[in-house]
Amino acid sequence: MLDKVANILLNPQFVNFANNTKYTVTTESFFKATGRPAAIMLDKKVDIDTRKYAATKEGLYQTLCVAIYLTMIPFIFQKYGFKFAQKFMKGDKDFPAFKDAKEFLNYEKLAKMDLHERSGHKLLAKISDTLKANDDDTLTLKEHLLKDEKPPKFPFPKGVIELSNLVGTVIGLAWIASELSNHILHPIMDVLGFKQDAKNNKKVDNVSKNELNVNNKKLEEVA
Repeated sequence: MLDKVANILLNPQFVNFANNTKYTVTTESFFKATGRPAAIMLDKKVDIDTRKYAATKEGLYQTLCVAIYLTMIPFIFQKYGFKFAQKFMKGDKDFPAFKDAKEFLNYEKLAKMDLHERSGHKLLAKISDTLKANDDDTLTLKEHLLKDEKPPKFPFPKGVIELSNLVGTVIGLAWIASELSNHILHPIMDVLGFKQDAKNNKKVDNVSKNELNVNNKKLEEVA
């Protein structure tokens, strides 16, 4: 079972896909926070007050999603997912004893640089002076960075981080954002002076549905 999990995490296609998750989700949420409200405001079939309400609510919701993603992913899911995997894989040659996920990511950034770029780089100070790939290695990882054109790379911990990011994205955006919005958005909307009765709220829902249907049609045409 462990071998199957390792094969997935070490698969280059999985790593390449997951490596872009952070930037993809952040970019998508940013454009949703601006694009969806704009699309709602352009729907002339709905009165202006309802459009303003729906656009503001959608913008706030997408902003909430971005905030949840940028705070929860690195500080909770990534951090503790890395610690759990490191404890589970303790002593494994594919998972050196990095202090935390951040140290590993700093090492990975340096390892991707050309040799001449690493010397004196500020990230070197963030790598432990005693950290080794394994007990048999005569050099520390920092020494490898300063001497080797191609220092050791560790795709397994990279895969662990990206898997944690994916899990955090699903939980954070599909569940937590939805729950928080029920308790946060309505009070904010009230403070901003948006008051809607049941009839107008129904209009708001229709605006959102219409906007989503338009987006889905566009995606189908592209496909």
